[in-house]
Amino acid sequence: MTGWSFDPVGGWWLVMAAALALAPLLAIGPSQRKQSLQRRATLTSLRLLTLVLLLLVMLRPALETRTTRKLPGTLIVLPDLSRSMTVGDATGNKPRYAAMREALDDSAAEFADLAKAWDVRAYGFSRDTEPLKFAEGKFDLPAEPTGQQTAIGSAIEDILAREAQQRIVAVILLSDGAQRAFAPRDMPPQTAVRQLAGDGIPLYTLAFGQPSLGEQNDLRLSDMLASDAVFAETPTTVEGVVTAAGYKNQKVNVQLLWENADGEQEAVDAQEIRIEPGKTRYPVRLNYTPKAPGEYKVTLQVTSRDGELITSNNLQSTFVTVLKGGIKVLYLAGAGRIGGLPGIEPRFVRSALAANPDMHVDYQAIKYNPNELDLRDQLQDEQYDVILLGDVDVTGLSARSWSEMAKMVERGAGLAMLGGFHSFGPGGFANSPLQDVLPIEMSRTERQAFGEAPRKDVHVPGPIKMLPIPISKTEVHPILRMKEGTLAAKMAIWEELPALDGANKLERVRMKSISQAIAEGNDSARSPLLIVSPYGDGRSAALAVDSTWHWQMEGFSEVHRRFWRQLVLWLAKKDETAGEQVWVRLDQRRFQQGSRVDFKLGAEDTEGGALEGADFAVQVEKPDGTSEAVRVTRGGSVATGTFSATEKPGDYRIIVSARDKGETVGTAAARFSISDQDVELDQPAAEPMLLKSLAQETAEAGGAWLAPEELPDLLEKLKSRADEFEEELVETITLWDSWPMLLTFAGLLSTEWFLRKRWGLV
Repeated sequence: MTGWSFDPVGGWWLVMAAALALAPLLAIGPSQRKQSLQRRATLTSLRLLTLVLLLLVMLRPALETRTTRKLPGTLIVLPDLSRSMTVGDATGNKPRYAAMREALDDSAAEFADLAKAWDVRAYGFSRDTEPLKFAEGKFDLPAEPTGQQTAIGSAIEDILAREAQQRIVAVILLSDGAQRAFAPRDMPPQTAVRQLAGDGIPLYTLAFGQPSLGEQNDLRLSDMLASDAVFAETPTTVEGVVTAAGYKNQKVNVQLLWENADGEQEAVDAQEIRIEPGKTRYPVRLNYTPKAPGEYKVTLQVTSRDGELITSNNLQSTFVTVLKGGIKVLYLAGAGRIGGLPGIEPRFVRSALAANPDMHVDYQAIKYNPNELDLRDQLQDEQYDVILLGDVDVTGLSARSWSEMAKMVERGAGLAMLGGFHSFGPGGFANSPLQDVLPIEMSRTERQAFGEAPRKDVHVPGPIKMLPIPISKTEVHPILRMKEGTLAAKMAIWEELPALDGANKLERVRMKSISQAIAEGNDSARSPLLIVSPYGDGRSAALAVDSTWHWQMEGFSEVHRRFWRQLVLWLAKKDETAGEQVWVRLDQRRFQQGSRVDFKLGAEDTEGGALEGADFAVQVEKPDGTSEAVRVTRGGSVATGTFSATEKPGDYRIIVSARDKGETVGTAAARFSISDQDVELDQPAAEPMLLKSLAQETAEAGGAWLAPEELPDLLEKLKSRADEFEEELVETITLWDSWPMLLTFAGLLSTEWFLRKRWGLV
């Protein structure tokens, strides 16, 4: 259809006003005496044509050609190709997949007819989403569904991304509705469907399978919980939950399996459960005391019973690192006066250490009555790993007891003297057996006598905050490392802590070549508050404060607990690296198939300092015996790596080797497990209500939840909507802004001017 259109400049009124204003110009011309009638008519005609052309341009005429065409709408079909579709609980006890194929085949004629007006596209989905061939109304589906996950949400997100340039008019989802997906494919279906609703795209869902499989006999082990690192000779608890369907009034056995020195797993504990009617979940706790350090595979399993169809969900495994023995701590706390009681700090320190099951604390209050308590026998018999001295005056123990402590540190124990009015020099430890053990120099002139007011010259007044002294551009000392991240982040948490009441003045560091101040106060003198040092085969520390209980009381209990744990671990030489120069750590040891495994690694010198320039070579051994190299990213003293090829279930091993300045530093290894549980068949019940709720999200756009037999009627309904998707195309040819129009206008003006010039009128 062709027609004219006008778009007057300023509207029709302006054009009419211009015509009336310009009309008098036609009457203006040369007098009859000077020119003949013919010449006057010629000039008037040229001026009239110019005015008509000007008014025509102001009307801005255009020639429009209108045509109507149908838009090709895109219909998306999403059939479920996951393993749960093999369950035989569809109509007539058919497998869900067979019922879905039958529904699609029965609608082949309708699909073929609809494809004449619409673009029909199909994507099969399980964990991933892949396009399917479609021709003559039929879809090229695989013979059997083999997908290990059902990622409904991610499938919808995928098709929205892939078909972003198309006009999607509807999505048909055929599934059992059982969303079974892990990161990164675990987008909630509701989130993706809201995108459809926002775009006005209806979702039609067809459900296959029953929401409940009835009394199917099944035993399932889940929620396994075990510490990643424990200490030898320390009881360890492994927890889990047994879920039982069927087997009422029967007994089942749960075992804890622990890897032995030959790499074989053997039962070390067991628990019997009686299945009660109406109860399905049974928490279990099993115990074992590992004897030797190392890395061990640990499995919690419920013994399978006759008639159990699925047994892959009967066990869960992880890996546990056993460190060299638990830590025995002797904590001696002194009173501020003879016969008195220790202050408030010891109670909070003991509580912080008691929160760690691998630490055994023997606490003893020193009341100086009688004086010079002799602890030699206790020190020799108990074989303590760490000794903490809190405000204990030198007169509290015999000289032989102090000598025995010094020998213990020289042989490998750890010792820390904590702040107090009778600690360090004020406590009389100058020239004592601990003079050389502690990392500071003390003077006899600092002595604080009982009953006297505290000396101000040997103490730093409060309030005062304890802040780490960075040991590199990215790190603080391991004792003070409360979180990972940048140096600023590691320092910030200390700046948030409450101030302390004061501190001992530790002015002189002994043997600065080996002793190190790792924390200081925020006072003007930046007083050292924590100094550490090796001594013989052991370690010692001088902590100048005795009021860390403020951290616990003012909302920083985790920092308080972690500080005291890390101090004791460092003194016992059992910190995170367990004494190894090369280390690798994982946040967890058990993953699902297809998960991403993140890990951290690093290297240290013989003194425990980070080797920030070390080069790492990382290999991951897979269950089939093959290996894959992994690149790592450096971030200061800690490197990070990621491994994603975890499709195969079984045990994996990360092997790290480090070199620094061309020299080999050492190697480290860590194992992790990929679960072989079949999540698709572990809980195979269908979830049609999920499909119903998803369809209802798009109800305003026409979405609906349908029975499989309603698919042909749906396609007929969609076919009748083909006329809705038409558009009118308008082709416009403008005449007023063309070159011929401009040349004509210029030509008329030029001709009139030429004739006037020639006839002597200008």
